[in-house]
Amino acid sequence: MGKRLIPVLVCLTMVVGACGSAPDPWSGPRLSEPRDQLTVAQLQRDDILPLIDMSFFAKPEWAVEPAHGFSGSLTFSDSELTFPIERDYYDGENVFPRFAVDFVVHDGELIPLQRDIIITRHESDSLWDVFVGAGAVWQEEGDGEWSRASFPLSLRDRYIGQVRNCVATFIYTPDAASNVYVQCSQETADHADGQLGDMRVMLPADYEPQVYAEASQAIERHIQTSADRLPVRSLGDLDVDGEIADYFDRSLLTNASTSVGAVLVDEQLYVQSASTRHGAYPYPSEMRHGVYSVSKSMAGALALLYLAERYGEGIFDELITDHVPALASNPAWRGVSFHHALSMATGTAGSERFEDLAALLVLAETAEESINNIATLGDRPEGPGQVFNYASTNFFVLSYAMQNYVEQQEGTGVFYWDLVRDNVLVPIGAEQFTVLHTLEAEGTRGIPLLAYGATPTLDEAAKIALLFTNEGVHDGQQLLHRKRTQEALFRSEWPGYPTGNREVTYRDSFWSRAVNTSDCRVDVVYMQGYGANHVLLLPDDVIVVRFMDEYDEDFGDLVRGVAEQVPMCR
Repeated sequence: MGKRLIPVLVCLTMVVGACGSAPDPWSGPRLSEPRDQLTVAQLQRDDILPLIDMSFFAKPEWAVEPAHGFSGSLTFSDSELTFPIERDYYDGENVFPRFAVDFVVHDGELIPLQRDIIITRHESDSLWDVFVGAGAVWQEEGDGEWSRASFPLSLRDRYIGQVRNCVATFIYTPDAASNVYVQCSQETADHADGQLGDMRVMLPADYEPQVYAEASQAIERHIQTSADRLPVRSLGDLDVDGEIADYFDRSLLTNASTSVGAVLVDEQLYVQSASTRHGAYPYPSEMRHGVYSVSKSMAGALALLYLAERYGEGIFDELITDHVPALASNPAWRGVSFHHALSMATGTAGSERFEDLAALLVLAETAEESINNIATLGDRPEGPGQVFNYASTNFFVLSYAMQNYVEQQEGTGVFYWDLVRDNVLVPIGAEQFTVLHTLEAEGTRGIPLLAYGATPTLDEAAKIALLFTNEGVHDGQQLLHRKRTQEALFRSEWPGYPTGNREVTYRDSFWSRAVNTSDCRVDVVYMQGYGANHVLLLPDDVIVVRFMDEYDEDFGDLVRGVAEQVPMCR
């Protein structure tokens, strides 16, 4: 992408109606025995296959144990993606990146040693960084000496945080591996920018068998991570009338508008099948989602509420100009506090227009470049704390200020996001929750953008939401500042800032509106992201997660459907 401008909006106010009739559901053939797609012969050629059902990438019920284990490294080179879209590619957008990943096998699972996102920009010409999740190994009759493997793989662009949900598969023997075939049939991306579309590629892979000294630790860590996930049941166990499922399954712009939908009740996740345009995603617990401005709440509020618990709630009143040198003498930022930035009430002239967002923040790679760009924004007539004015630049200023504040408290080189990870995300079992950082020179760490770029799994999103609804308490320990968390969730007298929509108010990165059900009026506090990514916090600690990118902003029917199954009108 380089410096090419992206017509992307992180603002959450766009509402797009369904365009014409709903797309037909995917009806392609599913995997049957014996398989006729992704055969041994096909995986040893360079041909690009037609788009196929995701069942061809999954371990079938009739599979047997693999003839061989797998322990070694797969290395990929930059390769051209088959990615048909109706505009010119951004730099590296159609390039699958160069990277290497190490795997071990335990109890039929293919486990990557690299748990964190794999940053590729210093080794590759691709736009994409990579998440690799745990997959499976098996063998099928007719494959001869070959065993099979597949694994989930998510591509994240490094400028705005869209995510492509892919699955990769290959065959192997103890000393050889075939090409690796990858198909991406779902994403959370920007339809208005023509980003929705299927990707696929046949990747030559260099396989190097290795024995890893850290294999046992990686296996134990994976087992513990799996055990720590919230209990999952089928949505049908809760949604006896199918009303919630109907909402999650509706087709808007594609035949799989919602990537994943779930309802958390009594700390149990009731989950609708993770959908793609070519069938159910084989590894739903590993699926990542680009949630855009949900990041403001899920990462921004989380960070400031933790720092308030660590240092005291006075951090909310700290002045931006005391911690951001580039804004110290800027009249527009005089009197603006951390709290004002979190509530989008800075009195500055930022907006979600292209010239105020993409040009100033999205394409400004380093933290200093971003802050210097933001310093050019003017003032508004209203003073700090007076009027809501949605601008993602506020959240990056907050991130920059929090980083400097923490270094003043803890010492140079201490990163606030490390403190959040170690003291909040690790305890709740969401330590792999990832946010987009600034792009600094090699060897220099960036800071979180906070305005967008979080890429949670469903489990991570639900755990963070649950921490909020529990007012910052986990396992009897206060992780977030209780009073400030209560206020953020509208559990105080002040109703928040008017937003221009008389039904919706805003405070501390959260939105609020009421939904009338058949029995009562339900107050909904929610996180919202571009494309209609939503995390809804309902009464009695009921949480609804719906990740999608096709602009179905009105979640009233969804709340009413949940209210039919879960009493919320006491």
